[in-house]
Amino acid sequence: MTVDIMKYFKIILLSIMAIILPIFAHAQTPQELAQTLEEKKFEYPWEVKVFDLPTSSNGVGYRLYVRPPIEPPEEGQKSSTIYFLDPLALFTPAAAMSYNYEYFNYMPSSYFVGIGYQDEADGKWKEENRTRDYTPTSFAPPDDSHFLSGNPVDYENSGGADAFFDVVQNEVIPFIEAKYDVDDKERVLVGKSMSGLAASYAVMTRPGLFKRYLIVSPSIWWDDFLYPRMDRAIMKVAENTKDTKYPFETRVYFAVGDAEERMSLVTDLYVLFNSLQRRFDPNLKLNIEVLPDELHEGVFPNAFMRGIVGLYADEEGRRSSASKLKWD
Repeated sequence: MTVDIMKYFKIILLSIMAIILPIFAHAQTPQELAQTLEEKKFEYPWEVKVFDLPTSSNGVGYRLYVRPPIEPPEEGQKSSTIYFLDPLALFTPAAAMSYNYEYFNYMPSSYFVGIGYQDEADGKWKEENRTRDYTPTSFAPPDDSHFLSGNPVDYENSGGADAFFDVVQNEVIPFIEAKYDVDDKERVLVGKSMSGLAASYAVMTRPGLFKRYLIVSPSIWWDDFLYPRMDRAIMKVAENTKDTKYPFETRVYFAVGDAEERMSLVTDLYVLFNSLQRRFDPNLKLNIEVLPDELHEGVFPNAFMRGIVGLYADEEGRRSSASKLKWD
């Protein structure tokens, strides 16, 4: 019996060697592989669904990118929704970076929704979309000496923020909330730079539309950097909406890199922040952070990670984080 078993294993071993040895004998060198190995298309590790909406009320074809939650909501709760402006720049890195925060319950189960454009399906953003949708006023340079005069794409067809947020409020959000079982009171809006300007505008003009805001380096210089600060568009909006009341607690996290003061963004943001503070609305909760050693071009990852966990700091049921933000 033992002899038969040994013969059996010997046959198996020889068979395996007959298969493996030719493979090693003909193994390609790295140089050969570089010439023969076929590349494969990268696929994002998490599922992202894409929806092209019908032409919206402002005449634009929007494309929504939706990443479903990493984890299901806790029993008796529904997932929140995090809406991203500038999705080609912000949506993908944010969804990847915050994986652990969601998985370990530092933030709630969340749908990530990027509000993009069908004419950017090739992955290249068009500045005219941002100029149209993220600016609250129409602007044109007064003369050829103005710093924007050589870049018409940065001002032509500007002033569409109201029409854009009508689409968000009446078309995008209703679609998402009809498609998915989400908490209609747990919405977050994320924007940076020009889309941060738009998000700041929404804070003041759309009370109750979002419960939390994560705003990074907003372009408060809009219309116009050469004007005194209080004469710029967003500061006029702040003054005109100073009596706005918020129907429930609304948290707003602002962040900017300390190296952005070369464009006066730090001072500008503090001016807006102080204007909002002076509303003394008990439901409007504000925080601001100036992040060291950060430029405008690279501030978003740090700001987003600090902001998204900070927006849920002290919330009942969340895992305790290292965030120092207070929302009293």
